[in-house]
Amino acid sequence: MQDQGRGACGFTVVRCGGCAGFPSGFDDGAAELPGVDEVLVAGLRAVVRDSRHGVLVTAGCPFGEHRCAGREAGMMLLVQTCDEHRAPSAPVLPVGPIRGTSDVQAVTRWLATATFDPCLLPLRLRRPGLRAATPGRRRRPGSAA
Repeated sequence: MQDQGRGACGFTVVRCGGCAGFPSGFDDGAAELPGVDEVLVAGLRAVVRDSRHGVLVTAGCPFGEHRCAGREAGMMLLVQTCDEHRAPSAPVLPVGPIRGTSDVQAVTRWLATATFDPCLLPLRLRRPGLRAATPGRRRRPGSAA
């Protein structure tokens, strides 16, 4: 078991703002319920509010242009632990896609326990090969990823 949060006092959660424009797939057939984004943001806000040094950020797609359009529906997050001075203390962990209430509960429970071990997330929410786009660096069409 990896100790991703060793020395972590807090965390930063980056919510992909690009995902908001795509269908959520949230609890198929539950049109009368709020969408996954509303439920997820409410859950994340509660966890951040109850944490010592948690921060919630909404940004454009951190995975690169058009990345969200080519994957399974649902919201994506990036999570990085930090020390008391907000310096990163572990690699960034991609989490998602978050598609339903059980995913929202799993992610918020995982953040609230502050262990930050990706092995404690359900397998469907782990994305070990997915990396955030490098700022200022764009891939040329046809180049290898």
